[in-house]
Amino acid sequence: MNSTSRSISPSTVSLPEGEDFATVYEFILFRFPRIAESVWRERIELNKVHFDDGGRIDFDTPYQAHRRICYYREVPHEAKIPFEEEVIFENDEIVVVDKPHFLPVHPAGKYVNETLVTRLRVKSGCEELSSAHRIDRSTAGLVLCVKTRLKRGLYQQLFKEGAVKKTYFAAGTLPAQTDQMHWHVRERMEPAADHFRMRIVPQGPANSESLIDLIERRGEVGLFRLQPVTGKKHQLRVHLCKIGSGIINDPFYPDCLEESAVENYDQPMQLLAQRLAFADPVTGQPMEFKSRRSLKFIMF
Repeated sequence: MNSTSRSISPSTVSLPEGEDFATVYEFILFRFPRIAESVWRERIELNKVHFDDGGRIDFDTPYQAHRRICYYREVPHEAKIPFEEEVIFENDEIVVVDKPHFLPVHPAGKYVNETLVTRLRVKSGCEELSSAHRIDRSTAGLVLCVKTRLKRGLYQQLFKEGAVKKTYFAAGTLPAQTDQMHWHVRERMEPAADHFRMRIVPQGPANSESLIDLIERRGEVGLFRLQPVTGKKHQLRVHLCKIGSGIINDPFYPDCLEESAVENYDQPMQLLAQRLAFADPVTGQPMEFKSRRSLKFIMF
């Protein structure tokens, strides 16, 4: 029985200018080296790869800069994630969702349909629905989604401009300096050698900023309130390591765990996107939302 999962929505990639490819097929093989050539040959033969206007792509289709190609991601044996999201607010423009741990926001890696956006599109019938921002798969909490492509940029701009006030809670190990309660972390972050993690580098201007408060202690574990000023990948996780802490059950920081540990549903990473507040760009009304979830190690 075929157990391959196919994304219900296409992924897209633009053909950049200045590249020396004779055909679109050559570009695809270069752009996606981890996918076997035989897989791409089958997809093209079955017309699963095409231009965004529906135009067919064959093996000899000439490379055309600035055009966009569409393809449907497929993964074998996609696992069912046994946790459900909760919609806590909805109007004509947006949906605010309380995401569980382990559920990706968008298709990535071995997940194409077990993602927050795909689930919401299927349940609502809204094919253009997408998120205005992202949180990690390992993180639980609030995600703001926009129903139409036309309005998506308005809400994304709020995050880019820092106009959304975000509050997270994390349960982590206590720093060595146990008398300190407040930190203002400003550091330069860049991708690490393994590419999927981030690291702090000493050279260059700071590009990440967070406010961190230790608000409760229980044994060797502390409850932290985190307010990111910027939105770099893995920022809060890296900044907590910077002050000498580490989130309970973090699969990547400070050490990268084995895949089996990453998938342990009994040990979710103790990081929660707890609050979002902003002025709605469509109505001008102040909006504030709080997660209904809590952390396992410290209840607050």
